Amino acid sequence: MRLNDAIDKYEKYLKVTRSKGTLKYFQGKIGIIKKYLGSMSCDQIDRDVILDFIIKQQERNVDISNRTINKYVSTIKQVLKYACNIKLEFDKLPEVKKIIETVPDPVISLIYSYYQNNQSNLYLIRNFMIFRLLNETGLRLTELLNLKITDIDIDNLTIHVKKTKTNRERYVFFLKETALLLSKYIIMSRLENYLFIDFTTGELLKEYTIESICQRLRKQLDIKQSISPHKWRHTFATRFVKNNGNMEVLRQIMGHTSLRTTQKYLHIDKDALYKEYFRINR
Repeated sequence: MRLNDAIDKYEKYLKVTRSKGTLKYFQGKIGIIKKYLGSMSCDQIDRDVILDFIIKQQERNVDISNRTINKYVSTIKQVLKYACNIKLEFDKLPEVKKIIETVPDPVISLIYSYYQNNQSNLYLIRNFMIFRLLNETGLRLTELLNLKITDIDIDNLTIHVKKTKTNRERYVFFLKETALLLSKYIIMSRLENYLFIDFTTGELLKEYTIESICQRLRKQLDIKQSISPHKWRHTFATRFVKNNGNMEVLRQIMGHTSLRTTQKYLHIDKDALYKEYFRINR
């Protein structure tokens, strides 16, 4: 069997058994793999072939990270194991452990102030609700955009998240002030089904639309740091840990299947390091 055929076979399996997020991740990796290895027979792919593949990727993009290369190799290994029952042994390349970037408190205050001063525009109220819920719930963007009115219990400040990356439902929570704004938004927008829609087309908001909203807001408010949707998820988790929140509780709120994934937020952020250093060295 050619690797191209094995990839197609594994992709069909993912479509049936895994979440859309997992499928999207896989589809983002197979283009390069097909280009360089797709015509090869699966039983020809060994450690030397993988080494040649890695060298070609490093030559193609001198800035490519080991983390990205490991994702390609892991995808190849998964395809071979599922479609051809071939277990390819290949060690991961060492990865740089980067500091998780968050949205700084002054930037959050700036964004909140901007929207609080523009409460007559329905589009801006909707956008404000998006940022507030990202900041207070730790939801993934796809989870946020798939929320329905019936998923929200405003009285108890609770959201029942039904469409998740892991296909495991969970509960997240929000603050009282957000509940008041959320009620106002739902009433003004006359929503009937999904919480966040395009008011022009009536369709569910797309991920790229939220990315565009973030980029425009950065430019408008002259924000230097990234405020992408996933940065707000990092911000929520980091703040939770910084305030001595229980890690198992955080794992469940974040929707992680493993506590190891949650533990990456145990780092101390730069501001905390700065304060502690100058507290001691006065």
